[in-house]
Amino acid sequence: MAGVLVELVRNGVVVASVLTDENGKYQINDLPPGSGYELRFRDPASGGVIYAGGVTNESGATVKPGERDTEEANEAGSNSGNPAGATIKNGVLTGLTLLPGDNITQQSLPLDPSGVVYDAVTRQPVKGAVVTISGPAGFDPALHIFGTGSGTQITGADGLYQFWLNANAPVGKYTLTVTAPAGYLPAPSTMIPACVPDTLDVRAGANNPELIQASSYAPAASVPLHAPAGSVPCVGGTAPVTTQYYFSFEIDAMNSHNVLNNHIPLDPILGGAIVVSKTSPKVNVTKGELVPYTITATNTLQSALSNVNVQDHIPPGFRYRTGSATYNGMPLEPEVSGRLLDWKNQTFTAGERKTFKLLLMVGAGVGEGEYINQAWALNNVVGDRISNVANAMVRVVPDPLFDCSDLIGKVFDDKNANGYQDQGEPGIPNVRVVTARGLLVTTDADGRFHVACAAIPQADRGSNFVMKLDERTLPSGYRVTTENPRDVRVTRGKMVKLNFGATVHKVLRLEVDARAFAQDGKQLSTQWDSQLEQLLMQLAERPTVLRLAYRMTGEGKDVAQQRLKALTQRIQAGYAQQAKQRQSKDQEDEAPPLVIETESFENNQGQGVR
Repeated sequence: MAGVLVELVRNGVVVASVLTDENGKYQINDLPPGSGYELRFRDPASGGVIYAGGVTNESGATVKPGERDTEEANEAGSNSGNPAGATIKNGVLTGLTLLPGDNITQQSLPLDPSGVVYDAVTRQPVKGAVVTISGPAGFDPALHIFGTGSGTQITGADGLYQFWLNANAPVGKYTLTVTAPAGYLPAPSTMIPACVPDTLDVRAGANNPELIQASSYAPAASVPLHAPAGSVPCVGGTAPVTTQYYFSFEIDAMNSHNVLNNHIPLDPILGGAIVVSKTSPKVNVTKGELVPYTITATNTLQSALSNVNVQDHIPPGFRYRTGSATYNGMPLEPEVSGRLLDWKNQTFTAGERKTFKLLLMVGAGVGEGEYINQAWALNNVVGDRISNVANAMVRVVPDPLFDCSDLIGKVFDDKNANGYQDQGEPGIPNVRVVTARGLLVTTDADGRFHVACAAIPQADRGSNFVMKLDERTLPSGYRVTTENPRDVRVTRGKMVKLNFGATVHKVLRLEVDARAFAQDGKQLSTQWDSQLEQLLMQLAERPTVLRLAYRMTGEGKDVAQQRLKALTQRIQAGYAQQAKQRQSKDQEDEAPPLVIETESFENNQGQGVR
């Protein structure tokens, strides 16, 4: 064994120390001759615990320590076959005497560890485990444990531990306690449980030593499990090739044989020991709807797992439907704590798969969007997850009855151009209307259109909804008589109407030239201005498109534009005055819309107004 600290002590002072190499060998050179030497072996990883069981004279030489004082031995200057006359006291080589020229060998430690603390899954040694021994009444580690006098050891990279009881230790029950390091569950192991009963009586054992397992190392993965986890019963002290071990022993330090190879397993906290999946058959749900979920949890190990909580974390606004949960088809209610559902203290056999089903209700205050439900497995002893986090997503969509606002409308022939559909005004088919988001809708044979769930308005104040009529799809000659685009207010759960009016406009063309204007060249002459009243009366009969055309006879285009602008303003002012007169006479019909278009062109044939 490599790394064992070998100390040479003389008169209570360490005079030399060295670590064993990879072959377990050590060598200390250039020591002054003399007596009173002591050789001891320590484990640096365990806080300097002194290993007991040192031996001398491994070659079996019959030369006794007292014979080293003979003249022949002194003349030889060598202790070959007589290892420095050492005696063994509590496993430590004491009383060594070194003569000049001696080359002392066979001062060794056949290490018999009490056992190895190892990983129950990988079967590799565990570093940092704290092993503590307790005993019957009167037991005091400072008096009854050889070496440091401590009842606690910390395992190194080899996982070894050893307690050597002095001969004066009281007779009775001695118990081992293991405190697991980070990454491991508290002992005892559930994957490889201890023997039952867990106390072995070695007070008058027939085996020397009492070998709990056959190997001095942690059992390999191929070593079969003992009962109760396996099919091989525990047989104390006979070195079976199994994983058996004990936590307690009945010991008489004066008469009991050494207990060796008591290897103790620890269960690791396995992040992927359980694979969890979560599904829902629904993708889109609405408020108040029940959503089914299925959780499956599978043990991926070939050993049992206990102290497992299967937990479900429900989305905000969702609520568990009491009484809906089942486990493998049988009712099993989880413990509910806020948004956490917990099926506690589950035990998984090797490769076992468990199925949990439940119903969640979508709350009334849940907004539209995606909501994720999560599930996982947790070891409740240490509070760490031992599985993946499984997700199931559902999308909360608007309810057609309570959240959506439907829109209906009509494109009609507004014959009187008042912007409202009066009796006898039919619909216009095959006209296209467009939403702000680009949705295209075409009117039917009666001019009607419908947008299902046109908008999801703000819950507290509603929203605006805009549509526009594509004038290019109107029949030839038709012009829109209503606002385009139109904006209406929509409210959740209510239908709204949005109509467009269009009708055939009368088209008039009025051609003028320079002679129609006064000498200042900007306003109509009195002769032609007096005739505008007749034109305005015709314009008031129905919606009209008035096209003003100016025939240029040598003047520039800028002059033509100024005169057209002045003429347009004069007609608009006169039309507005006429509308006021209609209102003062309490006439119900409003003045129909008037559209004025202008153009100028060059033509020398004829002058005047037409």
